[in-house]
Order: sequence, then structure tokens, then C-alpha cells
Amino acid sequence: MLVASLDGTRIDASLAKRGPEYRCPKCDGIVILKQGRIVIDHFAHKPPTDCTWAAGETRAHLEAKALVKAALVGRGLKAEAEFIVNTLPGDRRADVMAWSPKGLQIAFELQHTPIDLNQIEARASSYARIGVAQIWIPFLRDSVWNGGEPRHGDWFVKRYSPRPFERWVHGLNGKHGMWMYDPAKKEFWLGRMEGHQIYVEESSWYSDCGEENYGGGFHRWSKRYKELTLQGPHEADKLLIKVEARRAFSAKGYSWPAGRIAHLTPV
Repeated sequence: MLVASLDGTRIDASLAKRGPEYRCPKCDGIVILKQGRIVIDHFAHKPPTDCTWAAGETRAHLEAKALVKAALVGRGLKAEAEFIVNTLPGDRRADVMAWSPKGLQIAFELQHTPIDLNQIEARASSYARIGVAQIWIPFLRDSVWNGGEPRHGDWFVKRYSPRPFERWVHGLNGKHGMWMYDPAKKEFWLGRMEGHQIYVEESSWYSDCGEENYGGGFHRWSKRYKELTLQGPHEADKLLIKVEARRAFSAKGYSWPAGRIAHLTPV
């Protein structure tokens, strides 16, 4: 957790000092301030606890939330990490919530681990209903760098197996592509996925009546793989936010709500 409560007031771990009794904004249980040279400043529940917010969170996810918040604040925007949205299902915290100069709320969801399609669609619909613009940013996996190569100044992965929620995020953004985050270098990449073709080798066989048959010798579209092109890298403080309205639509078992979506644009 990056945020705790002190006498009813939210306080960031980066601004907190040792000594006061900090509490979890959800369960009101005591949390301990963790600070050091290696770990990012954060709060941890004092055991024992059954609070769902006490579940282990990766260092990379904590760092990403802090990075995005700092970049937004550096641009003069109001931003808060782990902002509670009461209408959200499940974990009611937006990873980072920002406010435009005109007061429009923009939720940043930094997805480090896979999320069930029902969960992401329910969460997205909740944001849409209350007029919050949303942007979902999946984390890049090591396989992207191990299985890719440079091409025309970009990074190209010929056989990329996207997770279902990544397919959903890519569909939400449409022509704008899908922003992705590299936790190792703390950089952002703009990803675009296109269909991948697989060649079916030609083969022959004999039927029961002795007749020779032939098959294959053609290309078909892969259901599993996509071709992924990454443009970047981009630093967080070099990206601008744009917001647009999208209509509800569905395709191939996925559905997206009508509402505002946010996408990033390099300065």
C-alpha cells in the first residue's frame, strides 16, 4: 500500500514519518511504514490480518503507481495513488486517479498480473457509469524482449501470445493502440497487435478405400498468436493525456462499455 490513514487523513508513504499510528483506509487495522534504500516506501498490515488489501503486492506495481503519480503531479495535475472509488466492484482502489484542469477524473489501471475478463469488464463499466475516463496499461513480460527483434526503429515480436485481458485492452483503445509498461527500465511503449499467419504444411494420406488425399499447403490466421509492434520507449513525464468518448460495442466474446477512454501521446 502506498497510502494509509492518519487521524482520518490520507497520507502517502513517501511523505510519512516513523512514529505515528497509521491505519488501513479499508479495515482500519494498524499498518507499518516500510522505508529503506531498496524497497519503495509503503505500508504493510501488522499481522495477523484478514484484510484483502493486505495481499502481497509486487515491488514493480508499487513503483509503477508512484511513477505515474509523480509524472502527473510534475505536470501540474492533481493526482492520487490508490484512490478509493466506492462504486467499483472488488478492490475499490484506482491505481492512480488524476484530475484534468477542468475537473475530469482519469483512472490509470496498471495491470501487472492477469485479470479475469468478467472483472475487467465490470470495473470498466463502473468507471463508465460515473463518467470517469479510464486507461489500462498492461506490464510487458520478459518474453517480449527474448522473442523479438528491432524493425524500422521499433521492436517487433512475430509470435506474441496476448493474455485475454490484453486483447480486451487493445480492443478498448482501437486505432490508438495499447500502452504497455516495462517494469525493468520504468518506461512506456505503444503497442499495436495485428493478425499472425501460420503456414499449414502440405500433406497426403490414403483413405480406407486406397484413394490418395491431399491437404495443407496454405496460410491460416492464428487464433493464439498476434504480431506485436512496440514503439518507444517513452518516459512517463514525456507523455500527454487525451480523452475521447467511445460507444459500447462487442466482438468475439469481448464487450466494452460506452464511456470516456484516455490515451497517451508523446510530447
